[in-house]
Amino acid sequence: MLFKKPYAPYIIFLLVAVLAFFPVSFFLHPVKYDAIDCFYPWRFHIGECLQNGQLPYWNPFQDLGYPIHADPSSGAWYPMVWIIGYFSGYSIYTIGFEFWIHTFFAGIGFYLLAKTLKFEQNYALLAGISYMLCGVFIGNAQHLPYIISAAWLPFVLNFYFRMVQERSYWNSLRAAFFLFLMVSGGYPAFTIILFYLLLLFFCIYLMKEIQQNESLKIVHFLGRHLVFLFYTILLCLVVFVSIYQVSPYLSRLGNFELEQALFSPFSPQSFISFITPLASTTHTDYFNSDLSMRNGYFGLLPLLFFVLGIFAKKPREISILFYFGIFSLLSSVGEYLPIRAFLFHYVPMMNVFRFPSVFRLFFIIGALLTGIYFLKSQLELAVWKKRRLQIGALVFALFLLVWIFIARSKGYLSLVSFMKTELFTDSATATYWQNTAFQSITQLVFLLLFLIALWKINEKKNFIVSILILTLLDLFLATQLNAPSSIYSEHVTAREAHKNTAILPKGFPNGKSITLEEATYLQGIGQPFWKNVSSFQKQFSAEGFNSFSFSSYEILESEYPQLFEKMKQNNLLMLSDSIFSTASLAHFKKDSLFSPKQLFFEPSELNTLQNKYLKNEKGDTAILFTYDASKFEIQTRTKKQQLLTIFQKEYNGWHARINGKEVPIYKSNLNFMTILVPEGNNKITFEYKNPLVKTAFYISAFAFLSTLLLFGFLGIKHTKKLIK
Repeated sequence: MLFKKPYAPYIIFLLVAVLAFFPVSFFLHPVKYDAIDCFYPWRFHIGECLQNGQLPYWNPFQDLGYPIHADPSSGAWYPMVWIIGYFSGYSIYTIGFEFWIHTFFAGIGFYLLAKTLKFEQNYALLAGISYMLCGVFIGNAQHLPYIISAAWLPFVLNFYFRMVQERSYWNSLRAAFFLFLMVSGGYPAFTIILFYLLLLFFCIYLMKEIQQNESLKIVHFLGRHLVFLFYTILLCLVVFVSIYQVSPYLSRLGNFELEQALFSPFSPQSFISFITPLASTTHTDYFNSDLSMRNGYFGLLPLLFFVLGIFAKKPREISILFYFGIFSLLSSVGEYLPIRAFLFHYVPMMNVFRFPSVFRLFFIIGALLTGIYFLKSQLELAVWKKRRLQIGALVFALFLLVWIFIARSKGYLSLVSFMKTELFTDSATATYWQNTAFQSITQLVFLLLFLIALWKINEKKNFIVSILILTLLDLFLATQLNAPSSIYSEHVTAREAHKNTAILPKGFPNGKSITLEEATYLQGIGQPFWKNVSSFQKQFSAEGFNSFSFSSYEILESEYPQLFEKMKQNNLLMLSDSIFSTASLAHFKKDSLFSPKQLFFEPSELNTLQNKYLKNEKGDTAILFTYDASKFEIQTRTKKQQLLTIFQKEYNGWHARINGKEVPIYKSNLNFMTILVPEGNNKITFEYKNPLVKTAFYISAFAFLSTLLLFGFLGIKHTKKLIK
């Protein structure tokens, strides 16, 4: 039979991923929120760069330019983004594909992790399915870096454990490979938390090796970890160099406040999502958190097994993951406990990311493995004791019944009308108590079926299959109930959304000759698009929806909004002779003296420019005649020497040439590139070059491709052995 084949679990995970997210996988509806407003336009631009033979260094269309290669969330160095971007380019369809295919990978990764932890196939299947449809994949579907991190994290743990248990250098390379995928495509917070988890395991394993008092084993233990560390650095070199270069410019790495780090927690109110995740979709401030951050569901029966297994004996790895998970859950509540604040103040790198709710993924991992191990241990007993499972299910059922009565006491629920009009939709009118009561009833049904299975099925193998089926149905229903709120836009078809961007220009054509302010108010491109559409319209814009923000740009927007607004009355290029010191900004702000042509420089640069005779006259022109993602070619015609400003951020790597000769770039208005232009007709080029990042890319790419070839060679060799 097919499902006795070794590849059967992978087919099951693929079917679950396709069917659970069928509105996206069958191209019925587009993904929504940040997936559309952030990650799609960023990846679209990266694809445009690659298809035009350029490294994805710079995005000139958003926030008046920024180094997209240094944004960890952009996916600029993530292999899958390169594959999709280069071979097909990004569209509504490919961004949806990227979401659901990573849930497929997540199922496989958790399945392999469970197998490494000595779970038999059916238990590992239960673990994989519960993980790939858990609240992080459902609630945070819009946050592709979250999904990518969660997809590859189990692979890293799996091969790390195998590296230690099998004393294998080969698994050091595999763990590093999947950590690279997590670093290059994922959200940094998950990598930072994972670092401390791996550090904890390293210390515990090292103590065990030291206790055995065998020097050679200790040397090899440290050697495997050094290979893991070195190869991770090699693969991630381009990412690390990019982040290192941009770090002095970022507000996130400068004056990042505790208040920001506590924003949008997995609040105690959100704990209801462990049992009735539909409640978390209610449009209310009750949860004190964003809709995407308050779903922690991983299946009703796995939750039951977890609660029953809290005090049961566990293997070392699962025990560590359990306690780390509990600590992560306490950290995830943010301001409700002092733990997240303590981490922010005293633990390195814990002060550079927002959203305490990211910690909940590590709780889900520990809880799933704890619960399913408990189930496994119960079924492996010589005499199968059903009583504990029966009592646990009855207690859960009693809790749900009480919860339904509490919901009913809050007012008339009108569940018949609710089921007709509010289910399977992103309802703005459904109440918290309606959502809670309805799903409590469905959960009672699942518990009843579970009790029937306990009563009727005595064969242990058949029982675990029944648990697997019930959990799959439970998670599938929970996914469909939550999906319109957090996964896809139900009011627009994928075909319509694709058409809205497909008709727009590709490559780097000259856009409309309009001011930066006019670019902000261009007509939209239709549903479901809202933010960052300038990358599709090919217009240079001062606006951007992105947490990756230069501190200098934030200062200009927040501290000197009058200057910012005046500045936007210019086109991308501005000729000027009006120069001032940045020390005078406060005076100009106080008396509202700003004008569109003003340029403010640091004193050292101002002294140089003040010694030049500058004169801007009527009829002087600066025309952009060609550009791409990291190069602008400009023709100027001026009567006198003056300053040319291009409203793109001054950043390490930009070079300017006039008629082929390199000239210095001055930073104006805290952010932008200005050069001294001689009189007459001149050809000017601004070009971004970053040889250090380019070299790091070649090293990382060589390491990555070499690893793929090695994987392929060893895979073929292993297959031939199986055939023989």
